[in-house]
Amino acid sequence: MEIKDTKIELIDTDSRLVLKKTTTSDGKEIYNRKLAVCNSIYSCERQRLVYGKTMFNSVFQTHHIGWDNKEEEWDYKGLKKAQEHAKLNDRIFVPYKQRSEKQWENLRWKESGNEAEEFQKKTEVVPFPIPLNASLEELKVKKKKALELLEPNQELMVVISSKHLNLKEFPYIIKEELKNSKFFGICCYGISDVIERRNLSYLNSINSSFKVGQKIALIFCFDYFRILKSHSSVAGCFAFSCFGGDIFSERAYFPRGWDKKTFEKVFGKKPAQYPLYDTKEKKFTTSFPQKEWYGFDFTKSFMDRISVSEGLTGYNSIKWINHHLQQTDLNLINEILISKKNVIESLKNYTGWSVFWDTTKPNSPEIQKTL
Repeated sequence: MEIKDTKIELIDTDSRLVLKKTTTSDGKEIYNRKLAVCNSIYSCERQRLVYGKTMFNSVFQTHHIGWDNKEEEWDYKGLKKAQEHAKLNDRIFVPYKQRSEKQWENLRWKESGNEAEEFQKKTEVVPFPIPLNASLEELKVKKKKALELLEPNQELMVVISSKHLNLKEFPYIIKEELKNSKFFGICCYGISDVIERRNLSYLNSINSSFKVGQKIALIFCFDYFRILKSHSSVAGCFAFSCFGGDIFSERAYFPRGWDKKTFEKVFGKKPAQYPLYDTKEKKFTTSFPQKEWYGFDFTKSFMDRISVSEGLTGYNSIKWINHHLQQTDLNLINEILISKKNVIESLKNYTGWSVFWDTTKPNSPEIQKTL
């Protein structure tokens, strides 16, 4: 399956939230705000398939590739199997090298070109990360060379950091890519850095400046934290959808090479410490606050109902249900847009969403005026 095109379906004037419709080569029509089947969910799917269970309903599958500190090289283990899984299930497969901030700082055009050449031999969507100080004119020259490598059925996806340091050029790069590409990738963090907030505001403004019916790229948000603890523990996918994100692929974790202390910190949690997505509050909560607010421990109740016939551990079951509930709420935002309800008022009916919207102001008029 391939993407034919993506067009603006609707723009809400007050919130600046955008509804996009993507048409595929087999005639499917898909709205934006979709969670991709990322590394962890793909792993859950494989376990569930052994027990004949259903998979996650998404036409997008991503594969984050980690850096092996011991071998000092990128670890491609699992890439081919993940790609085969995506193809078997008629999904659009998108690879992504998950760089640390230091690796982004050290990225140069030579490495960008090598990456495009490397993935041209492996995948239909070819990632092309660009340096933190890149200008639009530089990108045009380098992108032209990268495009010459591709076959007709391949798509180049420029990937930029949300902490791009060339603040003057960032808006021009965004506008160029949204206008002339099918896919556009952005590495995201926690929306706590001043540069990231400014860049995301530009992304949102430019994304919502297109006209209804115009073609536009799908914005892939990579590498964000699933839970934004500094923003009332709202879901990262919700947060970045407020700034224009369309497809979401959360940060992957690569335990290989971790020390024992780090491993136990991540995977040694007790059930009461597992955050569960709360559809009433629109944020992640754990057992203690659930008891305080509702007089009931939702996490424990869920864990007590887990059946071995699902094929997942308690930890993975929580991941699976969290993924499903987050997608349900992303669908809800689209439904609010389609119904022509007051979007901002609708979001403010929920504590988590309301606090995030009021503190980050993604529809800031100050940014709108500067473009």
